[in-house]
Amino acid sequence: MNVIFTHLTGPDAAVVVDDDYTAVYTLIRAEPPYNSGPLYHPDRYRERTGNQLDRPGFTLVAVEDGATLAGFAFGFTMPAGRWWGGDTTPGPPEVVAADKFAVIELNLRAEYRGRGIGRRLLAELLDGRPERYATLLSLPEAAAHDIYEHWGWKVAGTCRPAPDTMLADVMVKEL
Repeated sequence: MNVIFTHLTGPDAAVVVDDDYTAVYTLIRAEPPYNSGPLYHPDRYRERTGNQLDRPGFTLVAVEDGATLAGFAFGFTMPAGRWWGGDTTPGPPEVVAADKFAVIELNLRAEYRGRGIGRRLLAELLDGRPERYATLLSLPEAAAHDIYEHWGWKVAGTCRPAPDTMLADVMVKEL
């Protein structure tokens, strides 16, 4: 296995809504605890992600193994004063008051997990960011939640981004 990480921004990052990326996203969101819930429908993914492409600081990192898209991660700058939407607990004042990088997606095919690729994928996304903090949402029941905690992320509240979604933990890490 010889994986390659590719960083994409601007118009080049629009590939994140193409069929290959949507297929990886849908495959992973069919796993428990997501179980293909309404938020994870391919059409909602494409619409939501397409709307995020123009956000300041939008960055996509893809990891490929030959011709196979093994996974991807992306996010954007959440400006000072802004916090997660939906039904959300207030965030830590020092984090809300600062620019922060919102990790929106981190997806890695099951056969690539447990090899350090996910950790490197997230590091590739966050390394060199100008923001002081990063934040993400994670379902407490998801295996990734424990991994994020192991990597130093701290639970800072909860968020239900839409009425038909599960309650997620808001996690924060100082960069």
